[in-house]
Amino acid sequence: MSLLKNSKLYTLKFELIFGAMALATGQASAAPELVIFDGFVAYDSVKASKLDEAQSEVDAVLSSKATSGDLNNICVVYALSKNYVAAESSCSDAITKAKGETVSRNTLRSMRSNLKIVSEYLQDYSSTAD
Repeated sequence: MSLLKNSKLYTLKFELIFGAMALATGQASAAPELVIFDGFVAYDSVKASKLDEAQSEVDAVLSSKATSGDLNNICVVYALSKNYVAAESSCSDAITKAKGETVSRNTLRSMRSNLKIVSEYLQDYSSTAD
């Protein structure tokens, strides 16, 4: 049984990338939302709006030992740090690893949603940089 099946989800409005740390708590909004998993790397730091601390935790994790939940959370930390290329890579790795683990469809759906959000912001960021 996977830890991801029982983990709590923490949903972040993607507006976090632009400053205000906020929890999506039933407020009506069209803003995309990133999902971070409880019990995995950087969860507590992101929830507490401590992005520098979250980044330190991510830097300390060996990607070869990371679970799909860890890789998902690493993706979110990179996205919040505006490192969209690394975020996209981590999101993709999380999905690939999750397919080899026993994760729920909802968990995999959340990971795919994170990848889609990050990919869209990477595309937008790349086009504004041109």
